[in-house]
Amino acid sequence: MRSTLKRLLHTVRGAPDHAPVSAESVRDVVTVVRDHLADHDGLIVVLGPRRVPLLDALQTACPRCTVVVPPAGVSERHVELALLGPPDAIIDLGRPRGRLHRFRTTFFALRPGGLYVIPDGGDELGSPNTGTDLGAFLAAAALRPARTLRRVHGYRLEDSFADVARMHLTARASGAHLVLSHDLPGVLAKLDESEVDAWIDRSPGLDRVLHRIPAEAPPDADVIAEGPRQRTPSPNGPISAAPIRLRDYREAVVGVEQLVVTDRVLPPDTFRHNQRRVLRNRGVLDVGPRHGILAHPLPPDLPRLEGAYLHLDNEVRGHFGHAMTEVLSRMWSWPAAQEIDPDVRVLVSASRGRPELADWEYRLYEAGGVPRDRIVRIDRAVRVERLLSGSPMLSNPEYIHPRIVETWDRVGDALAARTEARARPGRLFVGRRIRKRACTNGAEVEAIFADYGFEIVYPEEHSLGEQVALFRAADVIAGYAGSGMFHIAMVPRPTHVIQVCSESYRARNEVLMAAARGHRIDAVVCRANSHDLQSTFTFDVEQDGAYLRSILDRLPRR
Repeated sequence: MRSTLKRLLHTVRGAPDHAPVSAESVRDVVTVVRDHLADHDGLIVVLGPRRVPLLDALQTACPRCTVVVPPAGVSERHVELALLGPPDAIIDLGRPRGRLHRFRTTFFALRPGGLYVIPDGGDELGSPNTGTDLGAFLAAAALRPARTLRRVHGYRLEDSFADVARMHLTARASGAHLVLSHDLPGVLAKLDESEVDAWIDRSPGLDRVLHRIPAEAPPDADVIAEGPRQRTPSPNGPISAAPIRLRDYREAVVGVEQLVVTDRVLPPDTFRHNQRRVLRNRGVLDVGPRHGILAHPLPPDLPRLEGAYLHLDNEVRGHFGHAMTEVLSRMWSWPAAQEIDPDVRVLVSASRGRPELADWEYRLYEAGGVPRDRIVRIDRAVRVERLLSGSPMLSNPEYIHPRIVETWDRVGDALAARTEARARPGRLFVGRRIRKRACTNGAEVEAIFADYGFEIVYPEEHSLGEQVALFRAADVIAGYAGSGMFHIAMVPRPTHVIQVCSESYRARNEVLMAAARGHRIDAVVCRANSHDLQSTFTFDVEQDGAYLRSILDRLPRR
């Protein structure tokens, strides 16, 4: 079942083409839509070409309705529908071979109880062997067990889409035509960076793009050498370029764990991986690649925060690695926000397991220039009079903007300035005590590094400032891949980095940081104990040890 759905949902579509619609079909479809709207105001969207007879017939039969033919491009059409608001009826005039593609990207833009009409599509119902992708999907979805939507690790998009169709979609034939509907309230459009800019530019509201930093040529990711195994995909693949924005949302709703909602839209500020094909946040239940509903519906009366707030929250607030990547990558926006409103405050939220901000978090914000008394923490959704929000300058694994080094320098300098001047080791190994991604025989790894004159340190035993000072003082920085190594971002001079990781560790935060800074990474890639990103691993003393010693033997003599 899953493989069938996956094949259907990921079929690559060619350029859109359109099926002929007979005069009789036009009359039938117009009658279905007219009877549904019952002489009320409404919005009718027609997917496909501007077939004037159909448009004229719809306007004549439904004079109080607006009839719109949106652009054919998926992204442009998605923005158009988000601007128009939920249609009362969508009529799909495209050819059968693209129906599922159009359905999954537009159906849940429909108002609950609205009609999705496919002229001459009645044969989609019944056997899964109808020869069309939509008919096969509907048949397969109908056979799934009834279950509510959920947001759990490993819940695939194709499964959530099929589940929501099973639970909330109704289908019937009206003569030769297929009529679909859903009863799911609160559906929101997920917009990516370029889409939300287009939406803001055309929106009649007060939302604006206040500041634009153009995309720049990304640094070269060819900064890492791996052995004795190679990871797939390779971590030295091309880095994307991305423009950076500071946006101004008026009367937006801000929830816990990075959630932002404005006018039936989930802007990219909600999603920590804002460049992904499918935007996801654990507070959002996916009902398709471009739509979602909130896992916890908003109450009718929300408290309102007056004034301007800068959104510097993240989905996993309180986690050091996410703070170093997702918070610092947007810290560039604080000086810009202060220029816009000197009284601006920073908005963060309680996260599961970490309701309060830890002292190190306050110190990190302070190093970025944010005083403690300017930080406001929420533990439930609020409405914000004016929400400022900046694009991240780093998003793993897709891109890094070269200007992020300005933030790293500012924050690193402020943290290091709080430490005492003293001698620090030239060779540093960053240990790791937590179980996630742990090396099962770490003592043997650390013994090898100690033999080569490395001092073993555990970051949690030192202040943030001392961690930065240790990294900046070292000629060679080694350690286990992960957040413990992220202070390489705050080392301004090119430095040799040695990382020990498993073959299932696919994140490339360290590569992005090294590329921006000019560091060089030698990675010892060990066999993982599972395929999971968080898998433990075992260091093969013979094979991995020989490769590691070949690296250490090449270090300059001390």
